[in-house]
Amino acid sequence: MFQNSKQQLIMTFKEAVDKDFPGEYKPGIQAVKGSDRDKFDFLKSTKNISGSVDIDSVLKKLCPEDNRWDYSVGYNDVAYFFEVHPMTEKEIATIIKKSQWLKKLLSDNAVNLNSIRNKNCPFFWLSTDSGCDIPQKSKKARLLSDYNIEWRKKEIQKKFA
Repeated sequence: MFQNSKQQLIMTFKEAVDKDFPGEYKPGIQAVKGSDRDKFDFLKSTKNISGSVDIDSVLKKLCPEDNRWDYSVGYNDVAYFFEVHPMTEKEIATIIKKSQWLKKLLSDNAVNLNSIRNKNCPFFWLSTDSGCDIPQKSKKARLLSDYNIEWRKKEIQKKFA
């Protein structure tokens, strides 16, 4: 733990993961499945990556029927949350369910990760393929914004530039 300028005790990403998901912390983005790693190419400075946890795999047995969010990645010891999923308009309802599940998880069970996340930062949806059929000015795009989900690659890249 360390103290910020207001003398509040803050935990590191690793400490938060170890408290919420004992034994599941991985250095760098090692918790991210190999097939998903190329989607994280926007994390330019690997020295700023504080670690990762595969939330989906950790909780699969505990809640197999739930729409689980995929990953949390620490960046400068702040927790960010990423879902790697096909990006089509048909999948928006599923992504919203997953984000609602994640919010409940963070408030009820993963309180340490929740304490080190940037509450003003959206949850990130990364496409499993290169394309996206969601028009940026559509009602569906506004719905994603309403649920604080960022899906536009350029906007995600700006957060980690």
